Amino acid sequence: MRLCCRNLLGPTMALEADGLGQGLWEELRWFWRFRRSRRVPVPWRRPRTADRDWIERHTQMRRFGDTTVAVAWLDGRRWIVKERFWFGWPDPPRYVLFVLESETVWMAKDFNHWPPQWRKPWDAA
Repeated sequence: MRLCCRNLLGPTMALEADGLGQGLWEELRWFWRFRRSRRVPVPWRRPRTADRDWIERHTQMRRFGDTTVAVAWLDGRRWIVKERFWFGWPDPPRYVLFVLESETVWMAKDFNHWPPQWRKPWDAA
């Protein structure tokens, strides 16, 4: 058991690391950003070979998910959704979303259900 003293409210239990290095406040910020982004009609498209190659070279994203299923550019940020082959309890959720500003992770969030405002690129004609 490790204590984390970076919290302004005093020492707290450290969250289990997932490889992105975020703290509790960053995790809450990402949760809030994801909650708001579910209402935005993101212009998703299927990833091209160049997209997949870039994602596989990215040091943080390549470890999460098995295949890239959707990419988008919105508000100057790169949006990426990866899907896992194995998902559901006790495994992680089906999808993982990354939103990058330049090379920095602006938001990362696991989710199971595709938001209704987001058109799935594989449903496009």
